Amino acid sequence: MTSLREPIFTMTNASKAFNGITVVEGIDLQIFPNEIVGIAGENGAGKSTTLKMIAGIHPPSSGEMRLFGKEFRPSRYTHAVESGISMVFQEQALIPNMAVYENMFLSLERNFSRFAGIINRQQMIEYSRRHLAKLGLDHIDPRKRTSDFPFHDRQMIEIAKAFALAEFFDIKHPIILLDEPTAAIGEREVKVLFESVRRFRKHASFVLITHRLAEYTELCDRIYVFKDGRNVGEFIGESNSEQNLHKAMVGRIRDDEYFKEHRQLEVGNAEVALSVNGLSGATVREVSFQVRRGEILGLGGLVGCGKEEVARAIVGYDPFPVGGTVEVGGKPLPVRNRVKWAMELGVGFVPKERKTEGIVPYMSVEANVTLASLPAVSNVRGFISRRLERRLAKKHVELLSIRCSSAAQLCQFLSGGNQQKVVLSKWLARGVSVLVLDNPTRGVDVGAKEEIYGVLRDLADQGVSVLLISDDLLELIGLSNRILVMRDGSIQFERPAPAKDKPTEQELVKHMV
Repeated sequence: MTSLREPIFTMTNASKAFNGITVVEGIDLQIFPNEIVGIAGENGAGKSTTLKMIAGIHPPSSGEMRLFGKEFRPSRYTHAVESGISMVFQEQALIPNMAVYENMFLSLERNFSRFAGIINRQQMIEYSRRHLAKLGLDHIDPRKRTSDFPFHDRQMIEIAKAFALAEFFDIKHPIILLDEPTAAIGEREVKVLFESVRRFRKHASFVLITHRLAEYTELCDRIYVFKDGRNVGEFIGESNSEQNLHKAMVGRIRDDEYFKEHRQLEVGNAEVALSVNGLSGATVREVSFQVRRGEILGLGGLVGCGKEEVARAIVGYDPFPVGGTVEVGGKPLPVRNRVKWAMELGVGFVPKERKTEGIVPYMSVEANVTLASLPAVSNVRGFISRRLERRLAKKHVELLSIRCSSAAQLCQFLSGGNQQKVVLSKWLARGVSVLVLDNPTRGVDVGAKEEIYGVLRDLADQGVSVLLISDDLLELIGLSNRILVMRDGSIQFERPAPAKDKPTEQELVKHMV
């Protein structure tokens, strides 16, 4: 039992406030040797802020931290790293135009210096290569630019970096903080990661934040539950059930209506709103399908199957496959200026990478919400009306329950899930006839997911057509009227998914691999 051992890290009565607004308060937390600790909670509950206090990014406003029996007050992140604490961030902290090995030891180059201060780059490369191989990432050449790799590989590079730094500083028992490490990686990468965590726990302790409750119950020894910035419960052993965690997080039992399947429409022979014919390019081959008014069409497949490229082709996000045709309401979308024409015809897009493609972090919530609706919030002289902007933003902040101090708050200070809600609200504010969603609930907690699912059902009721791309099979099954499965750039399988006859995960997976 952990109670019979001494913790290697403790946080006592810790609080953090930003600009006078308290985000977390009275947090007590312990980490014992060789254990995996989970921190669960809804978006905005204070999970990531707590990890950043541990990692030296946000110093606590009050309270105490102790590491290996000594007072611990890291003045910066590198201080925490050198003391034995590393963090894998929810939003990637890699520099795209630098090589992988340079990212892995960024700001620590002096440790590889030879005579006259010359950096031993070959040593850095070999060290990086070895640690990538330990995580089953032999295919990643550390000499290549980080931007040459897809998102899921970049996520694994971050994880390998945390392991490498712990060994490099000769930390006998490091603590590795994992903030949403599986949010954008495939099942194979998740399996490799979990196997690595279990293997490395012989020499390290881990703290995990994820929005997949099954990952907490599968991996963690103890789980803290946060709600509204406070620690409201601790679960150990058999109490680590998904139902118990969900109830503690949101105050209600998760039921069979999570995906609101009873609200699923029968679209029958409704009008075709989106038509894709013979879509082809470097990564996709002859992809064709239609989406009818009020229909939610699911598009699934393993990472790299081509489903993201299909989404980008529809909305015109470069680079995209240009072969074939895309029609919205019977009108073809030209290849040139496709983004502009797609928006004109009522197409909205929620991308997977929200910070680089979905929001402008240094703009306010209200500015982001109204970003696609500038004519609607402009006065007769063409200038943005703050009154109209606030009114439109307030409506959609309330509609999606976006947690912010006010609509004037900068998006960079929102939790990841609330940032994702801002991305969705941007298109709801504009009004769309077709909505393309690429993993819309990535990094969103179970309570917020339920709210988003309700919004999607509302949109379907209003005749909006939804193309849902998701790596979450249960989400894909629960929400979709029909499901298409892609493999190797083409559609391999189509399955109707009426409310009373949903396919199983196994039925879909066998067509993905």
